[in-house]
Amino acid sequence: MQNAKKPIPTQLKLLAGNPGKRPLNTNEPQPETGLGPCPEWFLPEAEQEWNRIVPELERLGMLSKIDVAILEAHCVCYAEMVVTAKSHKPVKAALIGQLRILAAELGLSPSSRSRISVPNPNNDDPTEEFFS
Repeated sequence: MQNAKKPIPTQLKLLAGNPGKRPLNTNEPQPETGLGPCPEWFLPEAEQEWNRIVPELERLGMLSKIDVAILEAHCVCYAEMVVTAKSHKPVKAALIGQLRILAAELGLSPSSRSRISVPNPNNDDPTEEFFS
């Protein structure tokens, strides 16, 4: 059995301008937003990663409360990679692979980010008044 392509969340389709022009899922759950502070049990490196990515992902409307587990997993993997590298030990390929997967799920990789376009609220298009 072949793996089916994962559906793209409606929020990501909207950010990308719905390039396929297919009908959007109007019944997709809309979880509550707002994550709060990072977990107290994080290593300092995980906390730095949380503080680096969460504000931007929240600003883009790409995080909700139910995303906390995947976000924590990303930060923990990132911290493990940094700690390992700082100790001059080789970073295992499996860890890097897991970090790449989690980053893509969160829209943090360049390729996953390239599929998203965020409308510019300060777009001063002179033709807009004629077409709105």
